[in-house]
Amino acid sequence: MSHQLKRRLQFSLRYLGNPPWETGASPPELIYFLEHSEPGRALDVGCGTGTNLLTMTEFGWRVVGVDIVWLSVCRARKKFRHADVEGDILQGDVASDLELEGAFDLVLDMGCFHSLSSRGRGNYRENLKRWLKVGGTYLLYAHRRTSSGSSHGISEEDLAAFSQFLTLIWRKDDAEKRPDGSGGRPSSWLRFDRLA
Repeated sequence: MSHQLKRRLQFSLRYLGNPPWETGASPPELIYFLEHSEPGRALDVGCGTGTNLLTMTEFGWRVVGVDIVWLSVCRARKKFRHADVEGDILQGDVASDLELEGAFDLVLDMGCFHSLSSRGRGNYRENLKRWLKVGGTYLLYAHRRTSSGSSHGISEEDLAAFSQFLTLIWRKDDAEKRPDGSGGRPSSWLRFDRLA
């Protein structure tokens, strides 16, 4: 079974229940960015059930969300209908040749990139070059790779590859919080801007 198919199946099975990453609340790092930025057009890759998309619309952003799991896309669309707001929510794989119309002022990734294969990461970066406008911001939340034998998590090599076309503005290293409040996996929030 290919990595891509295995990943799709794993995430689809998680959405038969309530995945732990679906907290129903947007993180303070995203809220801070939205409070201090002019609204524009935003893309949420791995958008899940659309919580962050809805938050962005509250700040005046026009939004597009993409997720690999059909069930999460359906739930996100239902949330948007219930809230009576507009947004495009698409089923697709951000590590494939995913064509999206236009470019974005903000691309948000909360936990998508860190689960991709090395080949998928290369495809994703090529997509990001097309999706993110010059002057735009890429906000990334990812687990950090903790061992050389693991493929999960973001590595310093990944960050160097992003730096070939993006400028790192800030980085916040921490540990992911578990539902009981204790620390979990090492993780990072990063803001990159596309300056040229």
